[in-house]
Amino acid sequence: MSTRAEFVEDANFAECIKSVRDDTTEDNYVLVGHVNHNPNQLTVIQVGQNVEDLQGLLDDSQVMLGDKVPFVKKGKYGVVHGSVQEKFNPYHLFIETSTVDDLNTETILQQLEENTGKKSKVIETTEGRQERGFTQSQLPKRGPAAKSGPELAKGGAKIDFVDDVLEYIADVRSDDTDTKWMLAEYQDGNPKGPIIAAGKGSGDISELKDTLSENDVMYGLYRVTDTVDDITTTKFVYINWIGSKTKPMTKAKVSTHKGAAEEIFGPAHVTIFATDMSDISEHIVMDKY
Repeated sequence: MSTRAEFVEDANFAECIKSVRDDTTEDNYVLVGHVNHNPNQLTVIQVGQNVEDLQGLLDDSQVMLGDKVPFVKKGKYGVVHGSVQEKFNPYHLFIETSTVDDLNTETILQQLEENTGKKSKVIETTEGRQERGFTQSQLPKRGPAAKSGPELAKGGAKIDFVDDVLEYIADVRSDDTDTKWMLAEYQDGNPKGPIIAAGKGSGDISELKDTLSENDVMYGLYRVTDTVDDITTTKFVYINWIGSKTKPMTKAKVSTHKGAAEEIFGPAHVTIFATDMSDISEHIVMDKY
């Protein structure tokens, strides 16, 4: 078994870390986890502003040091701890914990003061927000080896959907309209939302594709009617579109909206995750169900 863990998208992680370290952004944390419980593969789970949000994203049966994690699983992930740790260097403080109660701004600042023997000259609270950066006189020290990366608790992050989105979805599902498809997108391309209606129509999948943008993340619902032996059936296709030119940071932030989007657009008979126009066609849709 390899003793190294690597990101499936290095550029994505690098962009997220850069944003957290940058004083000109509002991002204060990046959360990463293992892909499909594979100790050797890492992915970005969420980037956010409120450190206290971490308490809702972790649970003690998933986090490596959680009280409910089996001993054998801890050992399995423990062999990659060194390679995970080095990806976050440099840092001022290392926190090893088995409780989410330690993940709040007050506790972290207190530990920083205890670690340095005095109040930090770099990390101060200004109107409730942490400032970031390093000075020559306060170079970060390497902490002890981390045990593993965390995983995302069920549910994911919340995101607002405007009423028009719900109305468009209802149109596609209704037998009383000729609407066959609809699309939704993030307002102004901002992954913080809300998600707004981007279009709808009565044409085939080609008409839907004409509305997709290679720079944006979009969600869609497509209605398919098929007749076999004089029996007509209607099925629905949920489309999760991440354009090929979507920024890595945007990809990371919207990844936590997966659960919320599926709840709004579901249930569906077929789900298509697409990044290229060739990923979506009538043939692919028909072949999937």
